[in-house]
Amino acid sequence: MGLVRFVSRATRRLGLWFLAAGITLAVLFTAVLIYKLTVFEPDPPVVANCQSLQLITTTDSAAEIHVYECQRGSTNNNWQSFEVWLYEPKVNEWLRIATAEQGPCLTVSWQRQGELIIHHGHSRGDLNIAKASVIYNDANGRPATISVTTQREEKECPL
Repeated sequence: MGLVRFVSRATRRLGLWFLAAGITLAVLFTAVLIYKLTVFEPDPPVVANCQSLQLITTTDSAAEIHVYECQRGSTNNNWQSFEVWLYEPKVNEWLRIATAEQGPCLTVSWQRQGELIIHHGHSRGDLNIAKASVIYNDANGRPATISVTTQREEKECPL
């Protein structure tokens, strides 16, 4: 009788522990999902309050790299930033590459084909790289990669 009671209590405790762990994981999963759907990727710059500063294209014109100056947030809690976006005209898709607080400068250039350099005058903590490399479809519909590097400029950013 004592053994049956012990096994029954141990099973109940173990079941409650698994139930609590399951509920915790479900809450965390839901929170991450809500965050990803609402905050993780901001609206593309064409629908936000953004002004275009620079545009460069790949050699085959299958992808465009845009630099925008954006103002986001509500009236009481807004902030200004530089944003670097990749745009694929064929599929009308936007992908955020980097965001930086409003600062001295931010420009982009090609070092080599497929290697994008973000020139900036920000401190390391003020520049957020969302994607270190991006994949897009080239003019022939094949996947191509752009790697992203940063270079801090002490004086002025090159155009």
